Amino acid sequence: MISLFRKIRHSFLKEQKITQYLAYAIGEIFLVVIGILIALQINTWNEERKNRAYEIKMLRELKSTLDKDIRYFSSQIRMLHDRERSANKLLEYYQTQEGDLDSLNFHMENLETGALFQYNAGTYGSIKSGGIDKITNDSLRSKMADLYEFLIPRTEKLLENIKENEKKEAELMEGFTLRMITEAKDGDQIISQKITDKASIKKEEFLEFVQINKSTTHYSLVFLDRLLPRLNELATIVALELDKN
Repeated sequence: MISLFRKIRHSFLKEQKITQYLAYAIGEIFLVVIGILIALQINTWNEERKNRAYEIKMLRELKSTLDKDIRYFSSQIRMLHDRERSANKLLEYYQTQEGDLDSLNFHMENLETGALFQYNAGTYGSIKSGGIDKITNDSLRSKMADLYEFLIPRTEKLLENIKENEKKEAELMEGFTLRMITEAKDGDQIISQKITDKASIKKEEFLEFVQINKSTTHYSLVFLDRLLPRLNELATIVALELDKN
């Protein structure tokens, strides 16, 4: 093809057809420019296709991560509600001086079950390191950054402050419980603290323990109840973005 163009140019020059030669030369330049533009456009399309494939991959991973975190925090909220009910029941026992030892220790065990704040920020970290601008949905990008850069770290910090009360609770338990060797469900022997005398619930240490536990449970619920809707909101936006494909 190149040799053909060269022969055509030479024929124009030999025949001294300067006007035709210039027109042909301009046309040839035009074709070269068009070819370059087409090549650039194809390259742009390929890059956009690769970026979109990467975006879809990351969004699928993010959706999976969010679903797991939503299930986990939902289970933690249910556990905290159980703790709240047990705290209220123990306060009732304190006021009425009712309740047998089995019931007292059952509700005490519920209060000893602490909430764990665990989440997976790995996918967001990968998105951020790979270029968060590759997420084309502005609203999704903004809500994702707000959740992982602000809300989750803030909630984690607040819950860490609450957990500092656990030392105080452990000290108070020493005043109205006894350490005993008991058998766990798997048959293993464990050391646990039990109420062995109903009169123990008349002690101030018991009341203070329940009050502190009730307070920490309440605030833990408040923080997680604020977080869960935001996780659900982001998961919904991610799902809608994936549905476009």
